[in-house]
Amino acid sequence: MHGKQEYLREHYDLEELDYCRQWKMDLVLDPAIWGDQSRVSLALVTKAYRIRKDGVDIYLLSNEYLDRYPDTFYPPYSSKGKDLGFYKSLIFQMEAIFFIRDFFNNPDIVVHAHEPYYQYLLPCSLSRDGYRVVSTVQSNMPVNKKVYKPKVAALLDQLGVAIDLNQFDDHLSEDSFNQCLLDYMPRTHLNYPYPDDYINLYALTLAYSDKVDFLSEGHLAFYQAFKGTAFRALYNQLRIKSLVDQRQAHLFVGGCALSESWLKQDFSPWNAQKNQVLRDLGLTPELPTFYHNARYAPNHKGQVELVQAIAKVLASGAEANFILRCVSGNGIADQRFHELQARYPNKVALMWQYQAEEQLMAMAAAADFSLFPSKFEMDTFLIAQGESMLAGCVPIASSQLGMMHWNHCTDLTGDESKVTGFSVVRSFVEEDAQLIHDLAVKIEQAIRLYVETPAEYQLLSQRARRHAQEFTWAKVADLHLAHFIKDRDTPARQQSAADSLPLTAASLEDAIDELGELISLRSQKQDLSLQAQLPQLTRDQVIRYRYPQAQAVEAFVVNGHVERHTLSAQGDEFLLAQPPSGDLFLLVTLRNGVQYWDGLLSPSSLH
Repeated sequence: MHGKQEYLREHYDLEELDYCRQWKMDLVLDPAIWGDQSRVSLALVTKAYRIRKDGVDIYLLSNEYLDRYPDTFYPPYSSKGKDLGFYKSLIFQMEAIFFIRDFFNNPDIVVHAHEPYYQYLLPCSLSRDGYRVVSTVQSNMPVNKKVYKPKVAALLDQLGVAIDLNQFDDHLSEDSFNQCLLDYMPRTHLNYPYPDDYINLYALTLAYSDKVDFLSEGHLAFYQAFKGTAFRALYNQLRIKSLVDQRQAHLFVGGCALSESWLKQDFSPWNAQKNQVLRDLGLTPELPTFYHNARYAPNHKGQVELVQAIAKVLASGAEANFILRCVSGNGIADQRFHELQARYPNKVALMWQYQAEEQLMAMAAAADFSLFPSKFEMDTFLIAQGESMLAGCVPIASSQLGMMHWNHCTDLTGDESKVTGFSVVRSFVEEDAQLIHDLAVKIEQAIRLYVETPAEYQLLSQRARRHAQEFTWAKVADLHLAHFIKDRDTPARQQSAADSLPLTAASLEDAIDELGELISLRSQKQDLSLQAQLPQLTRDQVIRYRYPQAQAVEAFVVNGHVERHTLSAQGDEFLLAQPPSGDLFLLVTLRNGVQYWDGLLSPSSLH
C-alpha cells in the first residue's frame, strides 16, 4: 500500500477485505551489519485491500512497515544496518506468501513474481503448495548477489519450507588467479565478495521457478553467459553457472514494451513546436540536437564519459545542442556536468528534476538524436531509448546485448537495411577513455549526417520510429500467456541433474567467449593448433604482449597481494618494464570492448 490509503480512496473504490493477519516475524540478521538488532521479532498486523479496475482485481497489503516510504516506496540504502524499515521488501515477500496461501488457496493460479531480489522466497515456498511460479528478471543485478543465509533459513522455517540451502554454496579454489579475479571484480560491477554464510538469491529463484522470464533476447543471452567480460572466467567456476546450465529449458523471453501513451502519441504537433521548446531550454534551434534521458547514474548510464565526449566535440568547434536530463532527487554531484553547461550555455541544457510526461515528449520531439552510452550491461530493455525513437530520434547507443533489440548496432543487427542508428563500444571500465573517444566520433558523424545528407538522416529517423512501434504490451501479453497456459497444462518439471555444459574452444575467439581466459590454454599441450593462435606474451625484464585487436592491457601481479599496472602501447605491442615477481595475469580489452584474461604463472605455481 506504501501508505497511499487516502490517495487511493480519493481516486478509486478502495475495498477493505475480510483479512487480517497478526503474527511475529523473526529476523536473524548479520551481526556484523546489524549489531544488537541482529535478532529481532517484528509484531505485524497486516490488512488487505482491493481495487477493481477494467476487469482486473488489484490487491494491496498494508502494515506498519509496508506503509513506510510513501514518497520513494523503497527504503534508502543508507538505512541498512540502522533501520529495520530497510527490510520492507522482505516483509512484503513474507506477507505476500501468506496472503496467497490464505486468501486464494488455489494452486491452479499462476503466480507471476518480478525481480529476484524482491521475491526470492516465493518460488520455493509456493511451489511446495503446488502453485506454478513464473519469475521475471528485470534488471541485471550481479548474478551472484547474496543474502545472509541464517536469515533465509529462519524465514523459510516460519513458512514451513525445508530445503538444503548449502546446495547453492560456491567452492572456489584458493589460487592466485582467483585471488586476482576476486580482487578486480568489484570494478566491473558484476561481482562482489560475500562471507561464506551468505546464499545466492537468484539460485533460489531459478531452482524453484517453473519458468524464468527475461525482458529481451540480449538480456537473456548476457545473463546466462557473461561472454566478453572480465567476469566470465570467474562465472565459469560459480555454482550459479552450473544451475543456469541445468535450468536452460525453464528460461524464456517474455519481452517488454513501451507505454500506450507514447505509442499512440502523434508527435507532429510537438515537432511543430521544436524551435520554441529549444529556445525555452536556452538552446539554438538551428542546430542538430542530441537528447539524453535517464536517472543520474554516472557509471551505469555512461554519463561521465558522455559529458567528456560532449566537451571534446564542442571544443573542436562542432555546432550542436545537447539536452542532458539526469534525474536525481539530490541534484548532480559531479561538477563536470555543471562546468560543461556553464561553458556552453547556448548549447547544453542540464536538468535533474522530475518532469511531466508531456515535457519529456516535447524534448524528445525537439531532438534529432538520442544518446544512451550505458555501461556494465546493466540495461535489459531501456524504455527511454525506445521512447526517443518513437519521437523520431536516431539513437547513438552502446553495443550491449541488453539493448540490441533497438537495432542501432550493425554488428548485432546483422542487416544493414534494419539499422536504426549508431553504436558505441561496449564498456566495463569506469572513466573509459575508449568510450569517450568513440562517443565523440559518433556524435561528429551524426552531425555530418544531419547537415550534409538530410535525406539519409530522415531515412534513419523514420526507420527508428517504425521499429520502436513494434514494442507493444499486446505482444508481451501474448508471449506471457502462452507460457502461463503451457505451464498450467503441463506438470511441473523437477530440477535437472545434468552436469554443467562442457566448455570447449575450437578457436581463439571461442576460447575468449567460452573460457574468458587464455591462461589455461598456455599450460595445455594437447591442442597445438590452438596454442599457435595465442597472442605473443613474453616476460623477462619487460612484459611484452602482442595481439592485433588489443586496445588496452592491464597487468596484475600476485605475490601474496595483488599489484596493478598498466602496460603502455608502443607500436603493435604493449610493454611493462621491470615488472615485480609473482604470478602474472593480464586483463586485455579489445577494440570492440570485449575483455579476457591472459598471463603466465611463476615456476613455483606450476608445481
